Amino acid sequence: MAGHTLANELVPNLQGDYRILLIDALDYSFWPIAALRAAVVPGWEEKIVLPLNTATVFPEGSIHQVIAPNKVVQLRPNSVILENPFEGSKEVPFFRAVLATGSIQPSPMRPSYDWTKEDYMQGLRKSQDELKRAKSVIIVGGGTVGVEFAGEVRALYPEKEITIVHNKSTVLSPDPLPISYISDGNGSLNTKEKIPNSWTSPPTHPKLSRYLMSYLEAGRIHLVLEDRLVIPDPDARNADSNDWDGSFGLQPTIKKLRTEKGQKIKGDYIFLAAGNKPNSSLVRNVDQDAVDKNGLIKVDNTLHVDSFVLGNENYYAIGDVNDAPGTKTAYLATVQAKSAATNLINEIQGKRLAPYNPGTFSGLFVPFGPDLGAGSITLPSLGTWTVGTTVVRKAKGQKLLLDRWGDAWMGKEKVTIIP
Repeated sequence: MAGHTLANELVPNLQGDYRILLIDALDYSFWPIAALRAAVVPGWEEKIVLPLNTATVFPEGSIHQVIAPNKVVQLRPNSVILENPFEGSKEVPFFRAVLATGSIQPSPMRPSYDWTKEDYMQGLRKSQDELKRAKSVIIVGGGTVGVEFAGEVRALYPEKEITIVHNKSTVLSPDPLPISYISDGNGSLNTKEKIPNSWTSPPTHPKLSRYLMSYLEAGRIHLVLEDRLVIPDPDARNADSNDWDGSFGLQPTIKKLRTEKGQKIKGDYIFLAAGNKPNSSLVRNVDQDAVDKNGLIKVDNTLHVDSFVLGNENYYAIGDVNDAPGTKTAYLATVQAKSAATNLINEIQGKRLAPYNPGTFSGLFVPFGPDLGAGSITLPSLGTWTVGTTVVRKAKGQKLLLDRWGDAWMGKEKVTIIP
Protein backbone atom coordinates (compact mmCIF):
# COMPACT_ATOMS: atom_id res chain seq x y z
CA MET A 1 0.00 0.00 0.00
CA ALA A 2 2.71 2.50 0.99
CA GLY A 3 4.97 1.51 -1.91
CA HIS A 4 2.19 1.85 -4.49
CA THR A 5 1.21 5.26 -3.08
CA LEU A 6 4.85 6.38 -3.25
CA ALA A 7 5.08 5.40 -6.93
CA ASN A 8 1.88 7.30 -7.73
CA GLU A 9 3.24 10.41 -6.01
CA LEU A 10 6.56 10.24 -7.87
CA VAL A 11 5.37 9.57 -11.42
CA PRO A 12 4.09 13.09 -12.27
CA ASN A 13 7.00 14.82 -10.53
CA LEU A 14 10.13 12.95 -11.62
CA GLN A 15 12.26 14.72 -14.17
CA GLY A 16 14.88 13.59 -16.63
CA ASP A 17 15.96 9.97 -16.79
CA TYR A 18 15.04 8.95 -13.26
CA ARG A 19 13.18 5.64 -13.31
CA ILE A 20 11.00 4.02 -10.69
CA LEU A 21 11.49 0.28 -10.16
CA LEU A 22 8.72 -1.19 -7.99
CA ILE A 23 9.92 -4.58 -6.72
CA ASP A 24 7.50 -7.04 -5.13
CA ALA A 25 7.61 -10.72 -4.24
CA LEU A 26 4.04 -11.11 -5.53
CA ASP A 27 2.71 -10.42 -9.02
CA TYR A 28 -0.62 -9.39 -7.56
CA SER A 29 -1.72 -6.79 -5.08
CA PHE A 30 -4.13 -7.54 -2.24
CA TRP A 31 -6.26 -5.24 -0.11
CA PRO A 32 -5.45 -6.08 3.55
CA ILE A 33 -8.26 -3.89 4.90
CA ALA A 34 -10.79 -6.42 3.54
CA ALA A 35 -8.78 -9.61 4.08
CA LEU A 36 -10.65 -10.67 7.23
CA ARG A 37 -14.02 -10.45 5.50
CA ALA A 38 -12.60 -12.35 2.53
CA ALA A 39 -11.56 -15.13 4.92
CA VAL A 40 -15.14 -15.46 6.17
CA VAL A 41 -17.61 -14.39 3.47
CA PRO A 42 -17.70 -16.31 0.15
CA GLY A 43 -17.15 -14.13 -2.90
CA TRP A 44 -15.02 -11.54 -1.16
CA GLU A 45 -11.81 -13.38 -2.07
CA GLU A 46 -12.42 -12.24 -5.67
CA LYS A 47 -12.64 -8.60 -4.60
CA ILE A 48 -9.33 -8.12 -2.80
CA VAL A 49 -6.76 -9.20 -5.41
CA LEU A 50 -5.62 -7.34 -8.53
CA PRO A 51 -2.75 -7.93 -11.00
CA LEU A 52 0.45 -6.07 -10.14
CA ASN A 53 2.50 -5.32 -13.23
CA THR A 54 3.91 -2.43 -15.21
CA ALA A 55 0.75 -2.05 -17.29
CA THR A 56 -1.58 -1.78 -14.29
CA VAL A 57 0.63 0.55 -12.24
CA PHE A 58 2.31 2.96 -14.66
CA PRO A 59 0.82 5.07 -17.46
CA GLU A 60 1.36 4.34 -21.14
CA GLY A 61 4.75 5.41 -22.47
CA SER A 62 6.31 5.39 -19.00
CA ILE A 63 9.92 4.35 -18.47
CA HIS A 64 9.03 3.05 -15.00
CA GLN A 65 8.71 -0.66 -14.36
CA VAL A 66 7.27 -3.21 -11.95
CA ILE A 67 9.62 -6.11 -11.17
CA ALA A 68 7.34 -8.87 -9.94
CA PRO A 69 7.38 -11.57 -8.87
CA ASN A 70 10.90 -11.08 -7.58
CA LYS A 71 12.52 -10.70 -4.18
CA VAL A 72 15.23 -8.47 -2.78
CA VAL A 73 17.58 -10.81 -0.92
CA GLN A 74 20.30 -8.36 0.14
CA LEU A 75 20.77 -4.63 0.67
CA ARG A 76 23.99 -2.85 -0.21
CA PRO A 77 24.81 0.86 0.23
CA ASN A 78 24.03 1.76 -3.40
CA SER A 79 22.33 -1.33 -4.82
CA VAL A 80 20.04 -4.24 -4.00
CA ILE A 81 20.49 -7.90 -4.89
CA LEU A 82 17.51 -9.72 -6.40
CA GLU A 83 16.64 -13.39 -6.24
CA ASN A 84 16.20 -13.47 -10.02
CA PRO A 85 18.00 -11.38 -12.67
CA PHE A 86 16.51 -8.15 -14.01
CA GLU A 87 17.85 -6.78 -17.30
CA GLY A 88 20.67 -9.35 -17.19
CA SER A 89 21.84 -8.84 -13.60
CA LYS A 90 20.75 -9.66 -10.06
CA GLU A 91 22.33 -6.45 -8.79
CA VAL A 92 20.27 -3.31 -9.29
CA PRO A 93 21.99 0.04 -8.56
CA PHE A 94 19.93 3.00 -7.42
CA PHE A 95 19.99 6.70 -6.58
CA ARG A 96 17.72 6.11 -3.56
CA ALA A 97 15.78 3.06 -2.34
CA VAL A 98 12.58 3.06 -0.31
CA LEU A 99 11.70 0.11 1.94
CA ALA A 100 7.95 -0.45 2.21
CA THR A 101 8.06 -4.08 3.30
CA GLY A 102 5.24 -3.83 5.83
CA SER A 103 4.67 -6.46 8.46
CA ILE A 104 4.65 -10.23 8.72
CA GLN A 105 1.18 -11.48 9.56
CA PRO A 106 -0.38 -14.94 9.42
CA SER A 107 -2.82 -15.75 6.63
CA PRO A 108 -5.43 -14.53 5.80
CA MET A 109 -4.21 -11.01 6.71
CA ARG A 110 -1.35 -11.43 4.26
CA PRO A 111 -0.52 -14.21 1.80
CA SER A 112 2.73 -16.13 2.06
CA TYR A 113 5.40 -14.65 -0.18
CA ASP A 114 5.53 -17.80 -2.33
CA TRP A 115 1.77 -17.92 -2.96
CA THR A 116 0.37 -17.21 -6.39
CA LYS A 117 -2.87 -15.25 -6.76
CA GLU A 118 -4.72 -18.54 -7.15
CA ASP A 119 -3.03 -19.97 -4.04
CA TYR A 120 -4.16 -16.98 -1.98
CA MET A 121 -7.75 -17.08 -3.18
CA GLN A 122 -7.86 -20.83 -2.56
CA GLY A 123 -6.52 -20.27 0.95
CA LEU A 124 -9.31 -17.75 1.60
CA ARG A 125 -11.92 -20.19 0.26
CA LYS A 126 -10.53 -22.90 2.52
CA SER A 127 -10.88 -20.55 5.49
CA GLN A 128 -14.49 -19.79 4.51
CA ASP A 129 -15.31 -23.51 4.26
CA GLU A 130 -13.65 -24.37 7.58
CA LEU A 131 -15.50 -21.59 9.40
CA LYS A 132 -18.79 -22.78 7.94
CA ARG A 133 -18.13 -26.29 9.29
CA ALA A 134 -16.82 -25.16 12.69
CA LYS A 135 -19.05 -25.33 15.76
CA SER A 136 -17.00 -23.20 18.16
CA VAL A 137 -14.49 -20.49 17.16
CA ILE A 138 -11.70 -19.39 19.50
CA ILE A 139 -9.87 -16.14 18.64
CA VAL A 140 -6.44 -15.60 20.19
CA GLY A 141 -6.09 -11.84 20.66
CA GLY A 142 -8.64 -9.08 21.21
CA GLY A 143 -7.02 -6.26 19.29
CA THR A 144 -8.53 -4.74 16.18
CA VAL A 145 -7.94 -7.92 14.14
CA GLY A 146 -9.58 -10.17 16.73
CA VAL A 147 -12.59 -7.90 17.17
CA GLU A 148 -13.10 -7.44 13.43
CA PHE A 149 -12.82 -11.16 12.79
CA ALA A 150 -15.35 -11.91 15.53
CA GLY A 151 -17.73 -9.40 13.96
CA GLU A 152 -17.41 -10.93 10.50
CA VAL A 153 -18.07 -14.43 11.82
CA ARG A 154 -21.00 -13.28 13.95
CA ALA A 155 -22.60 -11.36 11.05
CA LEU A 156 -22.59 -14.45 8.83
CA TYR A 157 -23.20 -17.08 11.53
CA PRO A 158 -25.53 -15.66 14.22
CA GLU A 159 -25.61 -18.86 16.28
CA LYS A 160 -21.97 -20.00 16.17
CA GLU A 161 -20.07 -20.04 19.47
CA ILE A 162 -17.25 -17.46 19.53
CA THR A 163 -14.65 -16.85 22.24
CA ILE A 164 -11.95 -14.16 22.38
CA VAL A 165 -8.94 -14.65 24.66
CA HIS A 166 -7.16 -11.36 25.35
CA ASN A 167 -4.43 -10.42 27.81
CA LYS A 168 -5.81 -6.97 28.65
CA SER A 169 -8.70 -5.97 30.90
CA THR A 170 -10.75 -4.94 27.86
CA VAL A 171 -10.50 -5.32 24.09
CA LEU A 172 -7.90 -3.37 22.12
CA SER A 173 -5.25 -1.60 24.20
CA PRO A 174 -6.78 1.46 25.82
CA ASP A 175 -4.28 4.17 26.67
CA PRO A 176 -4.29 4.28 30.48
CA LEU A 177 -4.53 7.39 32.59
CA PRO A 178 -1.21 8.60 34.00
CA ILE A 179 -0.21 6.32 36.84
CA SER A 180 -0.67 9.09 39.40
CA TYR A 181 -4.36 9.27 38.53
CA ILE A 182 -5.17 5.56 38.76
CA SER A 183 -6.68 4.69 42.11
CA ASP A 184 -8.40 1.65 43.59
CA GLY A 185 -10.97 3.89 45.27
CA ASN A 186 -9.29 3.72 48.65
CA GLY A 187 -6.53 6.21 48.00
CA SER A 188 -4.05 3.56 46.83
CA LEU A 189 -2.63 3.33 43.34
CA ASN A 190 -3.85 0.48 41.18
CA THR A 191 -1.09 -0.47 38.77
CA LYS A 192 -2.87 -3.49 37.31
CA GLU A 193 -4.52 -1.37 34.63
CA LYS A 194 -1.31 0.25 33.41
CA ILE A 195 -0.87 -1.03 29.86
CA PRO A 196 2.48 -0.51 28.13
CA ASN A 197 2.53 0.83 24.60
CA SER A 198 3.64 -1.61 21.94
CA TRP A 199 3.87 -1.80 18.18
CA THR A 200 1.38 -4.66 17.81
CA SER A 201 -1.12 -3.16 20.25
CA PRO A 202 -1.04 0.62 19.87
CA PRO A 203 -2.83 2.58 22.58
CA THR A 204 -6.47 3.28 21.85
CA HIS A 205 -9.11 5.47 23.47
CA PRO A 206 -10.82 3.75 26.45
CA LYS A 207 -14.24 4.84 25.20
CA LEU A 208 -13.62 3.03 21.92
CA SER A 209 -12.90 -0.17 23.84
CA ARG A 210 -16.12 0.25 25.82
CA TYR A 211 -18.10 0.82 22.62
CA LEU A 212 -16.76 -2.38 21.09
CA MET A 213 -17.28 -4.33 24.30
CA SER A 214 -20.99 -3.50 24.09
CA TYR A 215 -21.16 -5.00 20.58
CA LEU A 216 -19.32 -8.11 21.69
CA GLU A 217 -21.62 -8.62 24.65
CA ALA A 218 -24.75 -8.00 22.56
CA GLY A 219 -23.40 -10.44 19.97
CA ARG A 220 -22.91 -13.12 22.64
CA ILE A 221 -19.15 -13.24 22.16
CA HIS A 222 -17.57 -14.93 25.18
CA LEU A 223 -14.62 -12.95 26.54
CA VAL A 224 -11.68 -14.34 28.50
CA LEU A 225 -9.76 -11.24 29.61
CA GLU A 226 -6.47 -10.65 31.43
CA ASP A 227 -5.36 -14.12 30.47
CA ARG A 228 -3.39 -15.87 27.76
CA LEU A 229 -3.87 -19.11 25.94
CA VAL A 230 -1.25 -21.78 26.58
CA ILE A 231 -0.06 -22.70 23.09
CA PRO A 232 1.52 -26.16 23.09
CA ASP A 233 4.26 -27.33 20.76
CA PRO A 234 2.50 -28.85 17.72
CA ASP A 235 5.23 -31.54 17.57
CA ALA A 236 4.70 -32.61 21.19
CA ARG A 237 2.63 -35.73 21.89
CA ASN A 238 -0.52 -35.10 23.92
CA ALA A 239 -1.56 -37.59 26.55
CA ASP A 240 -5.19 -36.83 25.74
CA SER A 241 -6.20 -36.81 22.08
CA ASN A 242 -8.87 -34.23 22.88
CA ASP A 243 -6.24 -31.69 23.99
CA TRP A 244 -5.34 -28.96 21.54
CA ASP A 245 -2.00 -29.63 19.82
CA GLY A 246 -1.17 -25.97 19.04
CA SER A 247 -2.25 -26.00 15.39
CA PHE A 248 -4.54 -23.28 14.02
CA GLY A 249 -7.56 -23.41 11.78
CA LEU A 250 -10.18 -26.16 11.78
CA GLN A 251 -9.55 -29.00 14.20
CA PRO A 252 -10.67 -32.61 13.53
CA THR A 253 -12.85 -32.56 16.67
CA ILE A 254 -13.73 -30.24 19.54
CA LYS A 255 -10.47 -29.63 21.40
CA LYS A 256 -9.73 -28.64 24.98
CA LEU A 257 -7.61 -25.51 25.42
CA ARG A 258 -6.13 -24.12 28.61
CA THR A 259 -5.20 -20.58 29.68
CA GLU A 260 -2.30 -19.51 31.87
CA LYS A 261 -4.74 -18.91 34.73
CA GLY A 262 -6.18 -22.38 34.41
CA GLN A 263 -9.40 -21.70 32.56
CA LYS A 264 -10.52 -24.44 30.18
CA ILE A 265 -12.06 -23.58 26.81
CA LYS A 266 -13.40 -25.84 24.08
CA GLY A 267 -13.40 -25.13 20.37
CA ASP A 268 -12.80 -26.64 16.94
CA TYR A 269 -11.55 -23.58 15.04
CA ILE A 270 -8.59 -21.60 16.40
CA PHE A 271 -7.73 -18.23 14.86
CA LEU A 272 -4.51 -16.36 15.65
CA ALA A 273 -5.16 -12.61 15.76
CA ALA A 274 -1.89 -11.60 17.42
CA GLY A 275 1.83 -11.73 16.82
CA ASN A 276 2.33 -9.28 13.95
CA LYS A 277 5.97 -8.38 13.34
CA PRO A 278 7.70 -5.74 11.21
CA ASN A 279 9.21 -7.21 8.06
CA SER A 280 12.64 -5.73 8.71
CA SER A 281 14.98 -8.70 8.23
CA LEU A 282 16.67 -7.21 5.14
CA VAL A 283 18.00 -4.33 7.25
CA ARG A 284 18.70 -6.47 10.31
CA ASN A 285 20.83 -8.86 8.24
CA VAL A 286 23.10 -5.97 7.25
CA ASP A 287 23.00 -3.69 10.30
CA GLN A 288 21.45 -4.90 13.56
CA ASP A 289 21.91 -1.46 15.10
CA ALA A 290 19.49 -0.01 12.55
CA VAL A 291 16.59 -2.05 13.98
CA ASP A 292 15.06 -1.35 17.40
CA LYS A 293 14.04 -3.88 20.06
CA ASN A 294 10.56 -4.17 18.52
CA GLY A 295 11.98 -5.05 15.12
CA LEU A 296 11.24 -1.64 13.61
CA ILE A 297 13.69 0.03 11.26
CA LYS A 298 15.09 3.20 12.82
CA VAL A 299 14.48 6.31 10.75
CA ASP A 300 15.34 9.97 11.20
CA ASN A 301 12.89 12.86 10.94
CA THR A 302 12.96 12.71 7.13
CA LEU A 303 12.25 8.94 7.11
CA HIS A 304 15.79 8.03 6.04
CA VAL A 305 17.05 4.76 7.49
CA ASP A 306 19.46 5.49 10.32
CA SER A 307 22.27 3.15 9.31
CA PHE A 308 25.99 3.84 9.09
CA VAL A 309 26.49 0.53 7.25
CA LEU A 310 23.96 1.25 4.49
CA GLY A 311 24.61 4.97 4.38
CA ASN A 312 22.35 7.36 6.22
CA GLU A 313 21.05 8.96 3.03
CA ASN A 314 20.65 5.95 0.73
CA TYR A 315 17.49 4.34 2.07
CA TYR A 316 14.08 5.46 3.23
CA ALA A 317 11.67 3.24 5.20
CA ILE A 318 7.93 3.93 5.24
CA GLY A 319 4.78 2.35 6.62
CA ASP A 320 4.46 -0.49 9.11
CA VAL A 321 8.16 -1.35 9.06
CA ASN A 322 9.63 1.89 10.51
CA ASP A 323 9.77 3.43 13.97
CA ALA A 324 8.32 6.82 13.00
CA PRO A 325 5.83 8.14 15.57
CA GLY A 326 2.16 7.31 15.16
CA THR A 327 -0.17 4.33 15.08
CA LYS A 328 0.42 1.79 12.32
CA THR A 329 -2.58 2.51 10.11
CA ALA A 330 -3.18 2.61 6.37
CA TYR A 331 -3.78 6.35 6.60
CA LEU A 332 -0.39 7.14 8.16
CA ALA A 333 1.34 4.76 5.75
CA THR A 334 0.06 6.91 2.87
CA VAL A 335 1.09 10.10 4.69
CA GLN A 336 4.61 8.70 5.03
CA ALA A 337 4.68 7.67 1.37
CA LYS A 338 3.81 11.22 0.32
CA SER A 339 6.44 12.66 2.68
CA ALA A 340 9.13 10.36 1.28
CA ALA A 341 8.10 11.25 -2.29
CA THR A 342 8.43 14.96 -1.51
CA ASN A 343 11.92 14.48 -0.11
CA LEU A 344 13.03 12.28 -3.00
CA ILE A 345 12.12 15.09 -5.40
CA ASN A 346 13.81 17.58 -3.08
CA GLU A 347 17.01 15.50 -3.15
CA ILE A 348 16.99 15.33 -6.94
CA GLN A 349 16.45 19.09 -7.19
CA GLY A 350 19.01 19.88 -4.49
CA LYS A 351 16.44 21.38 -2.17
CA ARG A 352 16.24 21.23 1.60
CA LEU A 353 14.52 18.15 3.00
CA ALA A 354 11.19 18.50 4.82
CA PRO A 355 10.80 16.78 8.21
CA TYR A 356 8.07 14.15 8.33
CA ASN A 357 5.00 15.45 10.11
CA PRO A 358 2.17 12.97 10.78
CA GLY A 359 -0.15 15.85 11.67
CA THR A 360 -2.62 15.97 14.51
CA PHE A 361 -5.43 14.23 12.63
CA SER A 362 -5.74 10.49 13.13
CA GLY A 363 -8.49 7.94 13.04
CA LEU A 364 -9.12 4.31 13.88
CA PHE A 365 -12.32 2.66 12.65
CA VAL A 366 -13.10 -0.90 13.77
CA PRO A 367 -15.99 -2.53 11.89
CA PHE A 368 -17.92 -5.30 13.61
CA GLY A 369 -19.29 -6.92 10.49
CA PRO A 370 -20.72 -4.80 7.67
CA ASP A 371 -23.40 -3.07 9.75
CA LEU A 372 -21.85 -2.34 13.15
CA GLY A 373 -18.64 -0.81 14.46
CA ALA A 374 -17.00 2.01 16.37
CA GLY A 375 -14.08 4.33 15.87
CA SER A 376 -12.08 7.23 17.21
CA ILE A 377 -11.11 10.43 15.42
CA THR A 378 -8.51 12.90 16.68
CA LEU A 379 -9.01 16.39 15.29
CA PRO A 380 -6.74 19.44 15.65
CA SER A 381 -7.71 21.56 18.66
CA LEU A 382 -10.81 19.43 19.31
CA GLY A 383 -9.24 16.32 20.80
CA THR A 384 -10.35 12.73 20.33
CA TRP A 385 -13.96 11.87 19.55
CA THR A 386 -15.53 8.42 19.55
CA VAL A 387 -18.01 7.57 16.80
CA GLY A 388 -20.44 4.70 16.48
CA THR A 389 -22.12 2.49 13.93
CA THR A 390 -23.62 5.14 11.65
CA VAL A 391 -20.26 6.73 10.83
CA VAL A 392 -18.20 3.53 10.74
CA ARG A 393 -20.68 1.61 8.59
CA LYS A 394 -20.77 4.34 5.95
CA ALA A 395 -17.07 5.25 6.06
CA LYS A 396 -15.61 1.75 6.20
CA GLY A 397 -17.76 -1.15 7.34
CA GLN A 398 -19.85 -1.85 4.24
CA LYS A 399 -17.26 -1.53 1.46
CA LEU A 400 -14.04 -1.71 3.50
CA LEU A 401 -12.63 1.13 1.37
CA LEU A 402 -12.51 -0.97 -1.80
CA ASP A 403 -13.85 1.99 -3.75
CA ARG A 404 -10.82 4.04 -2.69
CA TRP A 405 -8.43 1.25 -3.71
CA GLY A 406 -9.52 1.71 -7.31
CA ASP A 407 -8.17 5.26 -7.30
CA ALA A 408 -4.63 3.95 -6.74
CA TRP A 409 -4.39 2.21 -10.12
CA MET A 410 -3.14 4.63 -12.76
CA GLY A 411 -1.72 2.26 -15.37
CA LYS A 412 -2.60 2.09 -19.05
CA GLU A 413 -4.29 -1.27 -18.36
CA LYS A 414 -7.39 -0.57 -16.30
CA VAL A 415 -8.27 -2.81 -13.36
CA THR A 416 -11.78 -3.73 -12.26
CA ILE A 417 -12.83 -3.31 -8.65
CA ILE A 418 -15.68 -5.73 -7.91
CA PRO A 419 -18.31 -3.86 -5.82
